[in-house]
Amino acid sequence: MSTVLKILLLIGSWNFIDSDSAKLPKVKKLWRDDKRCGEYNNLPDNTPAKCDPDSENPCCDWLGWCGNTTEHCSCETCVDYRVEYKEWRDSGGEVKWRKDGMCGAYFTLPNGKATECEPHGEKPCCSGAWYGECGRDDNACFCDDCVNYNLVDKLRKLGENCTVARWRRGFLKNVCFDEMTRRVYFKCLHSDEYYNAKLKQYEDSSEFSHRSQFSYELESVSKVCDNDLSVYQACGFNDKITESKTSVLCGGYFCEQKNTDDKHQFYDCIGTDCGPDNRLCRESLDETMCNDKCDTSSCEDEGYCNGFKYGLHCDTEFGDFLPVAAVCMNKEGFCRDKSDQKDCNDVKGMISTCIHYFLKEHTTSKNEAVEVTVPILNYTRCSAFDLSKSITYPYCLNYLDQTNCSDPHRVGGHCKVNGFMSNVSKFVICHDHDRITNTSVNICDDDSQNNCVSPSESCRIHKHKLCDGVQDCPDGSDEVHDMCKSMTSKGGFEFTCTRIFNTEQENIPIPVSWILDNETDCMNNDDEDLSKWNLCQGDFQQILMPGEKCEDVFKCPYGKELFVPFDQLCDKVESCIIVDGVENEVCLVARDFPVINRKASFETDLAVHNVCSLSSCEIKEFQRDSSEIFGVTLQNKIKVPMAKASCSKIFGEHYLFLSCMGLCLEEEVTCPLDHTSQKLEYNSCPGQYPNRIYTIANNSYLTFVLETEHNNFHQDIFQCSNSRCIKYEQVCDLTDHCGDMSDEIHCKNHLICEDTQNSTKHQFISLAQKCDGIYDCFDLSDECNEDCGREILGNWFLKITCWFMGILAMIFNFFSMTSGFDSLRRCETENMMTSKALMSLIGSGDFLIGLYLVMLSVYDSIIFGREFCRYQAVWLSGTTCLSLGVISTFGSQLSLFTMTVLSVIRMYGITCKPMRIPGPVTKKSIVYTTSLGVLTISAALAIAVIPLLPSLEDYFVQGIYYDPSYKVFIGFPNKDRHVKVLQTYYNFSTTVHDDANISTKMSWKEIEEKVDGMFTRNEGILTRKSVHFYGNDGVCLFKYIVRSDDARRSRHTQEAGLDIGDPVVWTILAVNLFCFVVITCCYIIITRKTKQSSRRSGQNENQERQKNERAIQNKIMIIIATDFLCWVPFIVISALHNLRYIDASYWYASFTMTVLPLNSVINPLIYDKALGDLITRRLRGMRRSLRLAASTRITIISRLFESDGQEQSSEYPEIGVTDQVPQDEGINMDDVKLNDIDVTDNWNDDCSTNLD
Repeated sequence: MSTVLKILLLIGSWNFIDSDSAKLPKVKKLWRDDKRCGEYNNLPDNTPAKCDPDSENPCCDWLGWCGNTTEHCSCETCVDYRVEYKEWRDSGGEVKWRKDGMCGAYFTLPNGKATECEPHGEKPCCSGAWYGECGRDDNACFCDDCVNYNLVDKLRKLGENCTVARWRRGFLKNVCFDEMTRRVYFKCLHSDEYYNAKLKQYEDSSEFSHRSQFSYELESVSKVCDNDLSVYQACGFNDKITESKTSVLCGGYFCEQKNTDDKHQFYDCIGTDCGPDNRLCRESLDETMCNDKCDTSSCEDEGYCNGFKYGLHCDTEFGDFLPVAAVCMNKEGFCRDKSDQKDCNDVKGMISTCIHYFLKEHTTSKNEAVEVTVPILNYTRCSAFDLSKSITYPYCLNYLDQTNCSDPHRVGGHCKVNGFMSNVSKFVICHDHDRITNTSVNICDDDSQNNCVSPSESCRIHKHKLCDGVQDCPDGSDEVHDMCKSMTSKGGFEFTCTRIFNTEQENIPIPVSWILDNETDCMNNDDEDLSKWNLCQGDFQQILMPGEKCEDVFKCPYGKELFVPFDQLCDKVESCIIVDGVENEVCLVARDFPVINRKASFETDLAVHNVCSLSSCEIKEFQRDSSEIFGVTLQNKIKVPMAKASCSKIFGEHYLFLSCMGLCLEEEVTCPLDHTSQKLEYNSCPGQYPNRIYTIANNSYLTFVLETEHNNFHQDIFQCSNSRCIKYEQVCDLTDHCGDMSDEIHCKNHLICEDTQNSTKHQFISLAQKCDGIYDCFDLSDECNEDCGREILGNWFLKITCWFMGILAMIFNFFSMTSGFDSLRRCETENMMTSKALMSLIGSGDFLIGLYLVMLSVYDSIIFGREFCRYQAVWLSGTTCLSLGVISTFGSQLSLFTMTVLSVIRMYGITCKPMRIPGPVTKKSIVYTTSLGVLTISAALAIAVIPLLPSLEDYFVQGIYYDPSYKVFIGFPNKDRHVKVLQTYYNFSTTVHDDANISTKMSWKEIEEKVDGMFTRNEGILTRKSVHFYGNDGVCLFKYIVRSDDARRSRHTQEAGLDIGDPVVWTILAVNLFCFVVITCCYIIITRKTKQSSRRSGQNENQERQKNERAIQNKIMIIIATDFLCWVPFIVISALHNLRYIDASYWYASFTMTVLPLNSVINPLIYDKALGDLITRRLRGMRRSLRLAASTRITIISRLFESDGQEQSSEYPEIGVTDQVPQDEGINMDDVKLNDIDVTDNWNDDCSTNLD
């Protein structure tokens, strides 16, 4: 028995109960007839008598008498048995536990049975079958006499005697329970043999702990299990696990040898000497001395280190070492020379004193325990302790013995203690809670010794241990912490200092985040010296290293000065470290990242991914490999397809299960587990899974499993190439959880963004995100690639059409426009001047359409080419696209409006003033003509420019393109996307509580202000541009086709309860349709009036006249037909789309680029007689020279213009508009000067141009 335990037993007051006497008593009556009660008035079975809760005397007073007065029921030590057993009685006997937490046969229930512990409560275990206390640690659950009622409840429900359960020190065992004796016994793993385990129990009965603390060691077993070659039978009863020195799995065992009582013992000391009892292995001090850990029960291995003594080396009846916890404890002295009591009794005048950790004295008056003051001696300072073993304690209750260490190797840091600068030992760093006293441990005045972090689940260290080049956590997570990303060592500059709580590493860099954070980290306080650092101006304090410049950052929404540099933003590593998920959540919402179902089970089966349906699926179990792992009770039962299915759109467990079961349709898919060659052993995944449970695999090696909340055990663990481990559901889920990409790199359900393919940190997206129209990669490679790379003009036919029609429109209309403006100077009549001016405007509008087509083709084929996709956001938000949109809209509307005005004027001249002789050009006619032109231009320009007015941006702006540095926003997110991002961000804010007011009703200005709140704007380097009205598509046309996801459609029409599209589009379509109807009606009227005039004048029998009329009718039909082909189909398609009968979004560009420009090419041929004659002669010459048949359209046009040429030399060349001569009877066409009234308004004798 160790020295400390013997000492503690000497001063203890608890009676040790022989476990063999812990039989369940058969008590029928718990009270005495003489009404005596209490612990001094026992029943025949030596248990304290109680009072009958149903009698007139239910309460026991402090003198041991039953009664019902206040003195019996309400005093401090009184017991009211009506209350004591109330829950048991109210529950009908189901509640079998007491409120005071005591348990065992000594504390019986009214029915005479032993009190139990609540099986699903916080303390389900009873520390003794006879006299115990409910708890949940090893002392209550795993001793030889302990009863785990959680296990008992499970066995009762199963109706079995044995089950697989977690046993002491986290080993799985076949644990059995005997209800009669309330004893735990075990079943061998590979046979039906049963065995009992006898444990040695040592008791710490210190008065301070108020309960027994136990340590257990295996003494013997009643049976040796067959086929247990590695002696797993003994695991769980001892502290150590043997490494590779022996085939025995767990350390500290006994050799197998038979004693006279037929009990078997194990002994395997492996290079160490046997202990004094010839059975226990003596601990090898050579391997464990001075490692700052108590490897022996007395901590003797840490008693003499670096030339300093800790504890007292003296001659005692227990040995030659006395730990510090025993110094000043025994007035008689444990040391034979009583050196352990020297200076203990007279502490007056001593500078260094403290309250002893657990020593108390009892006063004689009230028998109260009072604290004892003891001196702090040199050999009691900075001694190692380990409260987890419940054996070794510090010397002082307030831990003052852990300050002012003489041994520099034991100094953990420096701080002020009680106002004076002192050092503190490494043993109290991050020791913020004393589990024995259940109190906080505060040594430093500012509690700086507890400024600790947890880089991984099982590692907790002081923050000054981070990023110091020394691996302090088993998994090395302290050296890859987020703080280590930016250090004060960069580009030749290096700031170093000695950290206050890491004095072992002198003059090392520190994380930049520690600078000027109001916490002193360097011994010389240089990290908080403002004069030593360059700062950026602004709300967020950014430290500049040499060579760095101030940059804007992403602000963490906590009201504190926390930020994320743009180069670390949206990297799937949470940099806003106070609350997990803020940065990543904002980025995922901004990307519209698909919801990934990572967890697979029978309930959430693969049907959610449309992989299988109920009629074609079957339920199967997934097994990791062929290893036999004892205790795995949770099998992965999932619903899988009966035939192979595609795995390209499934993730996590779904992907892993199907791929490892060979059910993926893709041949290149392999099981991710096949790429991990490492065997999952008990020490795998260092630093992770602190609650791991050990078990045996293949009856040969130790592994571990995890326990679920339903007490099932599983091993769904994926081991990364860097030894880190993750859950199955984290494999192949588009996120690098391993840190070395070994959980993602072999998966075939993702796309790696191009700009990260050669980096150490890939950006993964799902295959479904490729070519879906939404940018997900920072470099846009998910949408800009060989499979779906966009161009402005999507196909070769459209490219050729735009070049051809654009060039023709520019040439034809340039000729017509310049000739028309030139002929205006020679026009002698007001009618011809008006006609020529309007025709020139038509040519100008159509010329702009040609210019638009040519410019668009230049950008498509020459400037951008296949790289347009990467510049699409810049293009759609840029001034070039805006200018082209204005030019195309203005040109088309100018041409249409002018043709409408011209047709009305012609019709008016024929119908209203047929007999008026045209007058000469006057100032009035010039003003009239100019006014018509200005009004027409203004109307067309208004339609083109109004959607660009800043005051209407909330209606017409479609989205915002941000500087790529933002990273949160990719592409050009619309208002709905902005609102989701802002709601997510401001939902975390502790200073702004208006996330509920963020909605699509906000203006763009308000949204931009909210976005500004997410970032610093101190440097002004971040830019953003609105995606203007013409940014609907790469062709930059007027937005006649409103997509279903367009904000204007959803915001304005759906709120009205009628989703019919955009009112603006309907208005413009109605205006254009009205213009077409006016033009058509006017020319129909002109045709009818011409025929009527011919009949009245008697010219209808003249063959030459008939030929002229047919030519005019043909031209009018061409005018109406071309206008119809250009506008009516377009108006109908747009209307059907906006009414949701069809979806024209995808072919809108192709349709508009081939249909609308037709008028721009044909109009100069129809309205310009000279140009028509020129082309006719050229075509006629080509026909004669080549003697080939022209196309049908060229033939019609040639014949048409050929007849026109004959008309010009005839007596009746044209039919005019207003230049009519009055006659007595109708209109005599022979006497009319028809050159002045041409329906096509060609140049005549008074303003002509010779094209020959």
